[in-house]
Amino acid sequence: MFFRRTTEKISTAAEGARSRRQAGFMTFSGLLLLAVVAAILFSAFKLLPPYIDNYRLQDSLETVARTATYSKMSEDEIRKQVMGEARQLGVPLDERNIRVQRSGVTVNIAVQYTVKVDLLVRQVDLEFAPSAGNRNIMAKP
Repeated sequence: MFFRRTTEKISTAAEGARSRRQAGFMTFSGLLLLAVVAAILFSAFKLLPPYIDNYRLQDSLETVARTATYSKMSEDEIRKQVMGEARQLGVPLDERNIRVQRSGVTVNIAVQYTVKVDLLVRQVDLEFAPSAGNRNIMAKP
């Protein structure tokens, strides 16, 4: 009888201490994990949109190059169409950063631009350089 009560007291005391340690550890590690996940989500929320816009601009450049290859668009008309696509997508693009080269049956378009992203701790400059080119396969070389 005495032995059973003593072991019950010791086991309950040990379980209480263990649960207090684990509860404190879980609280600290839980907060740390929450802070890391929040930082990752915030960074993704701020950094992902410029990359998505760049992808969409790249797709638009390929479409413009394809269209311009089979039409009689001048370099200035191609440049204006690229500016219109960039404006529509919200990409900060200047006409000086658009290079259009049309030579015979080929059209090449290259663009360079920088997007500033504020991450609260520091400001990051993301540099993008999408380009597209197309050649008329029906024309004789």
